Amino acid sequence: MKKTFLILLAAGLVFSCSEKTFKKEQVLTKGIELYKKGEYDDAKEYLKKAIYKAPNMTTADIMEARYYLANIYYQQGNYIDAIVEFEEYLALFPTSPKVPEVLYKLAVSYLKISPSPDRDLTYVRKALEKAEELIDNYPDSPYAKKALEIIKQAKKMEAQHLIGIAYLYEKLGKHYSASVYYNMVFDEYPDQIEKDYIIYKIAYNLANTHKQYEDKIEEYRKKIKKLEEEINGEKDLEKKNVLLNRKKLLEAQLNKLLDRIREGREKAVSILKHGIENYPDSKYKKQMKELLKELTKEG
Repeated sequence: MKKTFLILLAAGLVFSCSEKTFKKEQVLTKGIELYKKGEYDDAKEYLKKAIYKAPNMTTADIMEARYYLANIYYQQGNYIDAIVEFEEYLALFPTSPKVPEVLYKLAVSYLKISPSPDRDLTYVRKALEKAEELIDNYPDSPYAKKALEIIKQAKKMEAQHLIGIAYLYEKLGKHYSASVYYNMVFDEYPDQIEKDYIIYKIAYNLANTHKQYEDKIEEYRKKIKKLEEEINGEKDLEKKNVLLNRKKLLEAQLNKLLDRIREGREKAVSILKHGIENYPDSKYKKQMKELLKELTKEG
């Protein structure tokens, strides 16, 4: 009986503690005061009590408490929790005058938790999204100018990501594919790259397009030759027509690759001439000249 009473008593104490409430005057004011002193850990606890355990909090009070709590995480470099709190703030208080600041700090936080550019760009794009939202909706905010720097950093990371993909294709001998990615970088991120370097890389990979398709071209030629032998020995007209159609399809695929190689070389020559003319002081000028000489010599 005594044991049962003690268990019930303990349970009652736990329940009463979990249900304990505070007046906002006890916790909100104290939490803000501690925040302003830089005593973030203690301020955080008071602000949480104000948000979750002070029943007399008004909407304005909760907005203020959440703003300071999010800023504590931000100031401490705890960017994941800062993101959670700032996103919650935007969802709850979309018309708050603090929204431009919150959008900016969200953009910074997303950029801070982004992995290196060779990996996933999800958070980089979230940072870009928040920064662009800030500039679009609050162009006169002092945070709009700061957001431009976020956009610049995010775009640079996106450019580095694409360059990394292009470089990987290049190393794998997929030169045409590499040229496509380098060209994408040049077109979409002109302010975040060394243009002369990317120009050289586009030309280099276009010039080496043939290396990507050597095996495929050889395969098509062997298949066409085999089909020709079958066509010559086939007496049945219907079957011969089927073989002829198959040969046409293979020849079309072969010619498509041969045209791509030829056009790649022509584009490479044009790009190299442009690069040499427009970037006379480029550290890649020598490589561009050597490649151009090689291509024009080969015709």
